[in-house]
Amino acid sequence: MKTAQLLIVAIFFLSLNGLSQEKEAKFLQFNNFSSNFEVPEGKTWVINSIFSSSIGEIIENSDGTISTLPVRIFIKTLNGDIKTDYAGNRFGPQVYQSDNTAASVSYPITLPENTKFSLVIVVGNPGNCKAFNGTGYINLYEVTNNTF
Repeated sequence: MKTAQLLIVAIFFLSLNGLSQEKEAKFLQFNNFSSNFEVPEGKTWVINSIFSSSIGEIIENSDGTISTLPVRIFIKTLNGDIKTDYAGNRFGPQVYQSDNTAASVSYPITLPENTKFSLVIVVGNPGNCKAFNGTGYINLYEVTNNTF
């Protein structure tokens, strides 16, 4: 009887161990020329944040004060579907805004295997923005999918 109980406990702990997923922290750097990503087969990406380390252009206002234009990061494409075309005044989900972090989608963002997406970094406000020659970063966990 005691052996059977030990066997049941061992099976229980082994099955719990199989439920835990491996995850690896990643920190990806990108710009407007290197912003195409694909979640690898058998993985899930849990994106914790997307941001830029830069502020936008500095502007001198007519009253002599100085302000900056916001840097924004938008989802450009998602699985081949165009979400943002800033030159055509079409704006998809915003994932970062330098002067108002509350103006972006909430995190975490979970993307399943084989998801393809690209990002675009712009400076300015929708309707009056241009490509930003800066760097963006993605902080994520790459989780290994369980196969049963």
